[in-house]
Amino acid sequence: MPLPKPGNKALFSNSLLIFITRFFPALANLAVVIWYSRQLSQALYGNYQHFWIQLNVLCPLACLGIHVLIITYPPAFVISLLRNIKRKHYTLYVLWLFVIAGIFAFLQFQVLNISLLIPFLFIICYTLAAILESLLIVFSNYNVLVTINVIYSLAFFGIHWFVLNSRFSLQTIFSYLLTLTILRLCVYAGLAISNWQHYNNKNQEDEYEISKVRSLWLHLGLYDITQVLSNFVDKFAISLVLSAQLSAIYFNGSQNIPFLPLLLGAAGSAALIQLARGKNENGSTDIIELMNQMGRALSCIVFPIFLFLLFFREPLLITIFGIRYAPAIPVFAAAILILPVRAYHFTTVLQRMHKGHIINIGAVSEFILGCLLMYPLYLLLGLPGVALSFVISTWLQALFYLLHSARLLHTSPLTLIPYANWIAKLIVFSILFIGIRYVSNVYFTGRIPLLLGSVAMVIMIGGSLYTEYKKQGKHGWS
Repeated sequence: MPLPKPGNKALFSNSLLIFITRFFPALANLAVVIWYSRQLSQALYGNYQHFWIQLNVLCPLACLGIHVLIITYPPAFVISLLRNIKRKHYTLYVLWLFVIAGIFAFLQFQVLNISLLIPFLFIICYTLAAILESLLIVFSNYNVLVTINVIYSLAFFGIHWFVLNSRFSLQTIFSYLLTLTILRLCVYAGLAISNWQHYNNKNQEDEYEISKVRSLWLHLGLYDITQVLSNFVDKFAISLVLSAQLSAIYFNGSQNIPFLPLLLGAAGSAALIQLARGKNENGSTDIIELMNQMGRALSCIVFPIFLFLLFFREPLLITIFGIRYAPAIPVFAAAILILPVRAYHFTTVLQRMHKGHIINIGAVSEFILGCLLMYPLYLLLGLPGVALSFVISTWLQALFYLLHSARLLHTSPLTLIPYANWIAKLIVFSILFIGIRYVSNVYFTGRIPLLLGSVAMVIMIGGSLYTEYKKQGKHGWS
């Protein structure tokens, strides 16, 4: 089956559905973080976050890149691959999962003093649910996944509300959340079995060398782990060498923008699914076209968010965190310079063409370079310099991936990105935000300028997405 032609809206719709699938749990978690940070004592809130931070660090180790690998291939091949894995390999993975679960349980018991069984079962169920969710995405069960995750998100928030308004304890809240996670895992497992039976007898159109699949899996697992470490190492280092006050300022200023990682992951997953369902003829042309599609669509969302945060950073951070966190504004300004890179999924081509070693060279180099730049940039610029270190390393990593992707496709790097479209959007959006910022500061006070900026951002996102969507339907994305 060839890739959908320009008039087809599969990439747009699949990206949106995958994003929505993961949006609601992230939204529920964000709401709980803001609420609990104001309701709990600092020590109790810190212990609560201790659980999630260590879960997010250890979960990639537990998943071993399986959830990322699955997205790369069509359903029939995924089933064939899983069916042909030897029993001893499944046994080894279960043992590995138990080891990671044991480490996680021990860490939680030492700090939180909760039953070992709760965190042990929690990370196992959480990991298996993540893997099965990727499998269901490959099976295109988007509507069911959205429904399940909406219900899960409401229950997640409801559990936090109930426990906070009764006799709050970490043992109680994580016991309830474990029950919720087990229920979601059971539903996912039932759906996976049903889809397995549906796709099991379908013909497999493409063949892949198992050695290449195995190599890609190992590389993707390492990449996933490296990316998690890159997101935490600067915060971890600051917490070790500087005071708690400076650490808090840096943590608030260098926060990841909510939902953008989900958006990037959804777009990348949708592109890989679409590429996996295509044939090899005209492959390079189809890939280039699809990458430009993704770049145009993502820029409609990323660029307005970036410019809004840049021009309205002061009122935004003071509104969210209060005036005592005003020193975090320069850190925030440095950290958000990474956002324009998020308007493109730079590893899609490399992942599709089984170049996991190139992905990991870029990932490890980005991590090492960011670490090396932290101290000299801190001496030069202070805390903003630490945030800027990983901005610089990430931009260089993106350039590295783009050059290698172009080389593999025997094309120019500029043909892989819609640079003219990006430049036009940046110019237009910048002019609009500068005008709104100036006018709102002259004629309004308080939070009204921030509100006007937020409304303008939403309008720009909606308007540009609608324009690109209509352009795709009529003329393609050329």
